[in-house]
Amino acid sequence: MKKSFKTFIAVLLVFTMLFSVNASAASASAGHNTAIRAVTTVLGGIIDGAIGLLGFLAPTPDYPTVEEYFKGESENFYAGTAEFLDSAAEGAQWSLGFGKESLVPQNLLDGTKKYYTGGYFTQKVSGVYDDQKAVAIAMEDGSGRGTTIFASVDGIGVANKDIRAIRAAAEKKLLEKGVFANINAININATHCHTVIDTQGIGLDLLPKILKSFFTGADRSIDSEFLEVMINKTADAIVEAYLNMEKGKLYYFESATMGKDEGAGIFLDDEYPYLCNKRYYTETFQNFMACFKFVPDNTASAPTVFTNFGAHPTVIDETTKLLSADFPAFMESEINAAGMNFMFIQGAQAPVSVNKWTEMPEEIVAKVEAEIAADPTVEDYRVSKQLGYEFASLILEAQENATEVEPILNVKMTEYVVPLGKGLLPYGATEGFIGTTTVEDASSESGYSIITEAGYIEIGKSIVVLTAPGEIVPQLIYGQVISAEDSYLGTEWTLDATADLIPEGKTVLVMGLCNDAIGYIIPDNDYAHFIADTIWDMDGADKLFGPYHRHYEEMLSTGDKAGSATIATLNALAKEINK
Repeated sequence: MKKSFKTFIAVLLVFTMLFSVNASAASASAGHNTAIRAVTTVLGGIIDGAIGLLGFLAPTPDYPTVEEYFKGESENFYAGTAEFLDSAAEGAQWSLGFGKESLVPQNLLDGTKKYYTGGYFTQKVSGVYDDQKAVAIAMEDGSGRGTTIFASVDGIGVANKDIRAIRAAAEKKLLEKGVFANINAININATHCHTVIDTQGIGLDLLPKILKSFFTGADRSIDSEFLEVMINKTADAIVEAYLNMEKGKLYYFESATMGKDEGAGIFLDDEYPYLCNKRYYTETFQNFMACFKFVPDNTASAPTVFTNFGAHPTVIDETTKLLSADFPAFMESEINAAGMNFMFIQGAQAPVSVNKWTEMPEEIVAKVEAEIAADPTVEDYRVSKQLGYEFASLILEAQENATEVEPILNVKMTEYVVPLGKGLLPYGATEGFIGTTTVEDASSESGYSIITEAGYIEIGKSIVVLTAPGEIVPQLIYGQVISAEDSYLGTEWTLDATADLIPEGKTVLVMGLCNDAIGYIIPDNDYAHFIADTIWDMDGADKLFGPYHRHYEEMLSTGDKAGSATIATLNALAKEINK
């Protein structure tokens, strides 16, 4: 930030402190972050007003009302299994199939077109280092209740409209092959890799499309050529997985714990310092890799490992010009080298990152050094490779602790409403740029809401997987949500942690960025306009107004109701299923 701008904010801050004692921004909790919230109201209002003006100048698409949407039949939505089983069906056995397809367009491979990435806005890739892919697993528990699909797409996020288009394409492709598939759910997760082609439409391509929308209405901001490839190839991966199903056994195991952080005083008993929580220093996030391994009865078929944990794959520098799926790609290469298929499933990773500055084991460092010696371009991927190789090593080491999982697969999916507030993501959703399922909603602050999806899945008798449609703060699931004293608004979070509503003894996992990409899902009581991140971090602000709390995540969020709407939905599912 330029010094002149900091000075302006400082002057405005002082002015606001003097003349806004009764400002509405301070009404939630007198004296709590009063100055910060007052100036945020002013500056945030200016920013939101400018964004609102863009929406006013361009024609807004016509949407059904929320009531009309739920009166109709939801297209390409799968509700899950018709019933939940407490025990495996008689004679039941797992079946699983694996499919994988590259999403890299031919014109990037041959160098005739460059593509924007989704994570760094202005970054373009002109070539390919590893791959951007879609991976799918089809699973059945032998009960006759149908097949559940889990898919993973390398990308920052996949919007709900595109999820539904992929589902439709997969069903159509199966029918074209004469296959009348009994599919009860298709759940598609995004890995959140940044240095791959933009899968959501939040790169620099958005700006010219905003200008065009003033005259012709909004077009999707995602590259249309890539969108077609993504839908088609992801559907192909799903079809492959469905057709490749074979019987076998399923096992579950967990890696060594990885959240040790001596500086923040959390997870001191953990073995490795590979994960860090950038926003909330509590021990309520998943500090291990949850791993499933399917071993086919046919010994000639490769086993399949799918791994879930929450962490941002943002290790590769944004200056790279070659597409890479970051550390999940290098996890995959090592698991493949061990003779197994692999799928990475992103978890509850909202403020959780990998600690890319941590010291790596000597053998991992030496391995990457040897690769760099043979090819100096590998230097750009040094840390990403080290982390990917190390994570794979921890998975392979942990296999000896695997326990067999009973063939029970219960799935309950639901649609729910998230009100749209003001800001960048709500603007994109309302104007039709980013592929959300948008509805008119008189009860919403902006007059609009989105319809999205969440789910409750049981694998075996002791593992629960919750699905969330964005980057969810793990404390909302596992507990220790920020207190009133420490929160931005100075108010209490009043909803139960979802994990507390699930019977004790069950492992609770989260599949984040699943079936939609609604941005960060943050506790309502700690939601601020993203400009607060700049104000609070200005020179001396942390000394004047207390410890610095980051609010970067609010820049890409549907608004201050995403947290309560999502947790209320997940909690209702947990109560219904465990009553």
